[in-house]
Amino acid sequence: MQQTQMINAPRRINPWLVLALVAIPVFVGSLDLTIVSAFLPEIIIKLELPVQSVIDDAAWVVTGYLLAYTISMTFMGRVSDLVGRRRAYIACLIIFMIGSFVVAEVDPRARTGIAGIIYDLAYRFSPTGARPDPGQIALVTIIIGRVIQALGAGAIVPVSLALVGDLFPKEKRAQPLGVIGAIDTLGWVLGHLYGGIMVRWFAESGDGIVNFFRSVGLNWGVPDWRALFWINLPISLIALVLTWWALRGVKQERSGGRFDWLGTLLIIGALTALVLGLGANIEVSADTTTFEEVGGLPPYAAPVLIGAVVMLVLFVVVELRSRDPLFDLRVFRRRALSAGLVTNLFVGFCLMIGLVSVPILVNIRIEDASFLSEAALQVGILLSALTVPMALAAIPGGWLSQRIGNGWTAGLGLLLAGIGFAAIWQTWTLSMTDSLIAVEMALVGIGLGLTFSPISAAVINAADQDKLGSASALVIIMRLLGMTISVSALTAFASQRLASLASVALGAQVVDPSAAITVYADLTVKVLTEIGLLGAVICAVALLPAFLLQKRQERT
Repeated sequence: MQQTQMINAPRRINPWLVLALVAIPVFVGSLDLTIVSAFLPEIIIKLELPVQSVIDDAAWVVTGYLLAYTISMTFMGRVSDLVGRRRAYIACLIIFMIGSFVVAEVDPRARTGIAGIIYDLAYRFSPTGARPDPGQIALVTIIIGRVIQALGAGAIVPVSLALVGDLFPKEKRAQPLGVIGAIDTLGWVLGHLYGGIMVRWFAESGDGIVNFFRSVGLNWGVPDWRALFWINLPISLIALVLTWWALRGVKQERSGGRFDWLGTLLIIGALTALVLGLGANIEVSADTTTFEEVGGLPPYAAPVLIGAVVMLVLFVVVELRSRDPLFDLRVFRRRALSAGLVTNLFVGFCLMIGLVSVPILVNIRIEDASFLSEAALQVGILLSALTVPMALAAIPGGWLSQRIGNGWTAGLGLLLAGIGFAAIWQTWTLSMTDSLIAVEMALVGIGLGLTFSPISAAVINAADQDKLGSASALVIIMRLLGMTISVSALTAFASQRLASLASVALGAQVVDPSAAITVYADLTVKVLTEIGLLGAVICAVALLPAFLLQKRQERT
């Protein structure tokens, strides 16, 4: 094990205070992962771009964030091991603020600011001498800003988890680690809801907001979606100052060795290819009515996924030969670490089942398109029944882990989630009540939330002190991969299953269209129940690696 340099601090500080301050940027960064989806069509309209021709390009506002968010996790955990948590954390927060500023100040006409600079460069170096489309330039600027945002936001998560490892002793890490993981997950789940509510409020209360601005001497116009990114700046700045102050009293650990550039490039390439090959989507819209709208494999999936496998193999070869690897693969021999990562992959898979099922069930029950807005609110409430208990359950999950062990706590959570999925399998119909859906979603959420703390604690406790950053990154990466794989797998299964059931139910005969719609609605619910059964089976399978955490805990 390498020597770790310790920078002595002048005083001690309450670690829970530091955790509370660190959690603010974690939540804001994860919130921005899905915030744009609620008003992406409005962005296209404001930029005066044709919707049909630019929708794929505009999707990179979300996809680019997801990719950069995932990629930054792979190496910033290790960077924090090398330069210290405080420096890495502050750097990540500044990067996030820079990205927020780039998006917030974008000029839709590309005449001023960064968009204006890019416009001038594009025009100057245009091979044809034609002037570029200002809307396209503004869109590119937004995507660039979103990528910069994500590089900071995604890196904050593993650095924060590693910081918890520095602040708390092993026997007390479970609860704070679970809190960070739950806040990160809760943020991106609520992002689209927050974005939609705020943009709608701006539109409905624009005059009142302008009058308020004028009453305090500000000659500002009606805010639009860009205001959400301006809001990030004061929040992040306050968090930066307070965190810098708080971390003065925390010992800064720096490990020896060099940064593994080749390994970093290979794992970035592998993860990028994997996420793109699987469809690059962990977000479900509130108005989703079919499985095809959730995602699925793109037409270029095969070669891209093959490329991902090749780069992953090369990454393993490089890491095994490196003196200072990005991820020390030998630690996977430690049962608790390997079992924790596998369990987290399953947890991510099951979480996506809950997020996918609710919007589809709610929207296929709508008889009139005029009720779509009410359905969106209904979806938000029912998804909150999943996500809010999930976040809150991380706290008792940490408490239980410190008393009965990581394995038993994770196993209990998976058992509860499995019961919830089994209830979905047995009870979901078109006519079921929202209260029953909420109860079952809450059961799944509580179960999955109970696993956050023990899994994070098991993985980070199994890592060497000078590798906490790298281990922390793996915790979040595995959950995101599980969710990404889940979207593609569920879409493929559900689409084929629904087509098979429909061919049997309808056959080749011509039927009344309204009757066919009813049949498809009933069959969709049947497929959702089968996905519930799949969730219960996955939870049962995940019990095996989860209980391996307990064996490791007993040895320590």
